[in-house]
Amino acid sequence: MTTLLRHGWMLLPLLAIACGGGGGPGGMDIVYVTDQGVADVADEGGIPDSGIRDTGGRDTNVQGRWFEIILLHDTASYQDVSAGSTFRINAKVIDYDKMAPAVGVFVEYEIAEVTALQGNPLDDGDGMLAGTEIPTDGNGFVQNVFRANNRTDVIYRVVLSLPYEKADEKDLLIRVLSAPCGCATVKLSYDGALDPSVLHDIEVSVLPADFGCDKLFPERPVPDAVFQERTISNLYGQQSFECLPSDMYMTMFARAKGPKIMVDGKPVECVVASGCNDGVFLQPEVCKEVTLKVYQANLNPAGRYDCVDHFNFTNLVKQCAGGDTTIMNCVTSGSSGDLGKTVCCVLAEMIKFFQTPGYTIIESIADLAKIWLGSLIVDTVINLFKDAVATIITNWLLNNSPAWVQDFFTVGDDMLGAITNLEMLSDLVIAKLNNDYTVQGTQYWTGVALYWKFGCKPGDPGYETCGRHELNMKDVNDPNFPLDILEGKFTAMVSNWNQFVINQHAVKLNYGKLVLYVINELVVASITGGQAHSLKEAAQLWINCKAIASGILGQIASWFGGTRQQIEDVCVGSVDFLFGFVDVFLGALTLDTELSLSGTGTLIDETCDLRVDRIINGKYLGYVQGNSSQASITGTFQAVKQK
Repeated sequence: MTTLLRHGWMLLPLLAIACGGGGGPGGMDIVYVTDQGVADVADEGGIPDSGIRDTGGRDTNVQGRWFEIILLHDTASYQDVSAGSTFRINAKVIDYDKMAPAVGVFVEYEIAEVTALQGNPLDDGDGMLAGTEIPTDGNGFVQNVFRANNRTDVIYRVVLSLPYEKADEKDLLIRVLSAPCGCATVKLSYDGALDPSVLHDIEVSVLPADFGCDKLFPERPVPDAVFQERTISNLYGQQSFECLPSDMYMTMFARAKGPKIMVDGKPVECVVASGCNDGVFLQPEVCKEVTLKVYQANLNPAGRYDCVDHFNFTNLVKQCAGGDTTIMNCVTSGSSGDLGKTVCCVLAEMIKFFQTPGYTIIESIADLAKIWLGSLIVDTVINLFKDAVATIITNWLLNNSPAWVQDFFTVGDDMLGAITNLEMLSDLVIAKLNNDYTVQGTQYWTGVALYWKFGCKPGDPGYETCGRHELNMKDVNDPNFPLDILEGKFTAMVSNWNQFVINQHAVKLNYGKLVLYVINELVVASITGGQAHSLKEAAQLWINCKAIASGILGQIASWFGGTRQQIEDVCVGSVDFLFGFVDVFLGALTLDTELSLSGTGTLIDETCDLRVDRIINGKYLGYVQGNSSQASITGTFQAVKQK
């Protein structure tokens, strides 16, 4: 009493006297114009957020000061609520030493006691508080939220306290009363592109109206304050909910799981569709039929990924004109401007040379001889002895030449693999999903990797990565580098929930320069131990024209009416001409070309948060475009989101 008298002038503006006994009618809130609280804010689960925030550190200079908690309710009676509803506990704290509202003082809340209406103590109830420790605002105002769940006919004693000596606790009694039951039978409908037959285990939850549809998300857990929950096996089933709270609005929320996807050998099932209705009203003793519409969820691919593309140019290499070819024929076909035929013609001759070098040499000698003797004479003579002589030359080169030369003639398939298989590395950036389910993508190229498997042994643990040669984009100024751009752009669409469809777009890749780089810098340089960096230099190292003229082709001189010296000269000339031309020819392939690509892939959400974690099963289909022709290619890709 002394306290009240001493500070009565301070309390008069804050207190209002309410009549009624302890068991009287429902409580009456005391409304303060300046204490309006804050609007509800979405929460990720549990009790709706009522603006309760930890606004900063505690006021540490409070010991020995005198505070008082003033409940802004009629504490002479119970605060009555119904099952599933919420009650806002409003209070104000006064700092008497400062003669002002206490700012930033933490108020502690506790459900201290639960009893039945008859007064019998209970071990526990299902009511809960939004927070246990909340600071006052700039006006000394503080608010907490109590939620009454399904248990009825109970009384909760909520205690508010301050952790200071000169501050008394305050009690508030909240009574949860039963109400007549309502009933609902829930059916489902569906709107979405995803095949409805893959939707299953559809979880339907009934929640208080405080949880509006704008606060519920398919990728987040359903809040704990659920009245009832049922599972419908598919879109064509239904479930009944008995004894739901009536005479009040509530929210019905459905989440449907989608197809099972294997990720790293483990099955992943995520929520792929959801539906919500926050305007469901049930009458007492009436069973209402509710149709809940389920919509396909949107998978968001936005982010930055580590991307690896693999391209297969085998079809391009196979695009020869057909029939027997020689290097001289390739010269002619090269002039047509048909990139695919030109490239593959030279590659075919290179591979044939590695496998049967005798034929390449004898054909080249014959082609040169025709210049002096005419085609009819040379063809007549050569056709009689071509196979035998070519076999002799091949055997000599394979068996009597230096070991590194013999190695050279075993690399045909390896060289073909290095030329026809390309790995491209990039940072893939995908923008946010548009309303029409399209996205913009940009690939920032970081490197190119080539695989030269010569010397790698199948079956070894590291065989997959053996012979991998990576060219970093920092070397882009290297004139032999096969990429001419730093980035590529495309548009794509997300369809059928997780299918990624990439529209046709161009990537600037100089395939001829790539072929030249592989032959000169990988094949020739590695086989010769760095002694040669072109086929002409390599040929000059290993082909002994003097030995060929004097030993193997001694009698060839008579075919052309010449001497062995002339044959040696022809041999030297043919080697220089043949491989010199190849160098020039491959260099000419550095004309501008580009890949034109479209593709598909599967978006994977590993954590079921509707955000893409990786793209798998990526496939490309496209072509290499030259000046006047194109050749088809295929490819694959995969991408993993960067952490």
